[in-house]
Amino acid sequence: MKDNLIHVVNLSSYTAPEVKESTRYDWVEYGDDNNYFHYLIDRYNGSPTNNAAVNGISEMIYGKGLDATDSKEKPEQFNEMKEIFSKDCVKKVCYDYKMMGQAALQVIYSKDHTKIVMAKHIPIETLRAEKAKDGMVKGYFYAADWNDIKPSSKPKRIPAFGTSKQGMEILYIRPYRAGFYYYSPVDYQGGLQYAELEEEIANYHINNIQNGLAPSMLINFNNGTPDSEQRDEIERAIYEKFSGSSNAGKFILAFNDSKDLAATIEPVIINDAHQQYQFLSDESMKKVMVSHRIVSPMLVGIKDNSGLGNNADELETASLLMDNTVIRPMQVTILDELEKILGFNGIELDIYFKTLQPLEFTDLTNAVSEQEIEKETGSKKETEGGEEQQPETEE
Repeated sequence: MKDNLIHVVNLSSYTAPEVKESTRYDWVEYGDDNNYFHYLIDRYNGSPTNNAAVNGISEMIYGKGLDATDSKEKPEQFNEMKEIFSKDCVKKVCYDYKMMGQAALQVIYSKDHTKIVMAKHIPIETLRAEKAKDGMVKGYFYAADWNDIKPSSKPKRIPAFGTSKQGMEILYIRPYRAGFYYYSPVDYQGGLQYAELEEEIANYHINNIQNGLAPSMLINFNNGTPDSEQRDEIERAIYEKFSGSSNAGKFILAFNDSKDLAATIEPVIINDAHQQYQFLSDESMKKVMVSHRIVSPMLVGIKDNSGLGNNADELETASLLMDNTVIRPMQVTILDELEKILGFNGIELDIYFKTLQPLEFTDLTNAVSEQEIEKETGSKKETEGGEEQQPETEE
């Protein structure tokens, strides 16, 4: 009986990020290759919809920066807060928190460890959590590039915030996610497959154009059929070279015993292929936006033909809904962690992020006090005499 000449290629399937506690290391790996953060970066760089969503939402989280409702009553504390948290640092924290699902700060103490003098952003992809001891993560390991880490490598260990007397500690900011103790998956986890699909569609089309829009070709070698081992080797080489969307429009090779036994080409014609690709492209964009909980695509600079948010009233409603259900919860998590640093220095400020919402879009229905109105509008109104004045609300 002849060897089986038909080979089946199985496509890889989507899996959630794997968190591994290896016995070889003191840190906890994130992802199959301990490189899941870079997988997220690739999805950000490759998918235009995901890129726009991450940029738009992270900018909404940061808004116009940190402020405090009692900044005038406590000017010294407010100035100290601004010295600890630079605008650039807080903006990067908001960006990491949205894009990576978590963020981190280097907390730098005074020499006598009685005061925090500065908090600096540290890229989250450079950190890995230490294995928990007594139910607590007491440190994080730092490496500029975890791809370069070998079993013999010794990444720098930095203690977690509040666990040591060292001059620098790590404050790790992440939301609670069921089933994840060390790391938190991104809030748009369910849309990553579609972000990758969007990339693959773009890769397919651009490579097809670069190859002259030519169909794939079959090149026959009519000098005999190799044995099973050689065929497997050739198959692997062809798979590595020509599989995936980045190889659209290229050719493959065939080996035959003679020209008379050459393989035949049976073209598979896809009717309305351009419509199918358009459907996949549109579906990918919609699913990515759903995973980010974007109420109206116009809020993050994406124009579509759905009709949603195409008038001022719908856009205002969508903006308020997204601000209350998506942006505010993320801001609260970040602010709660920043207050831990302020609390160490004895700073008690009512901090908030100044909103990017247009004043006419703000909802002051439940805002009773001056502080609540300030948080909603992000502005401190003053009269000619210098006294604070509340923004007028519609009756």
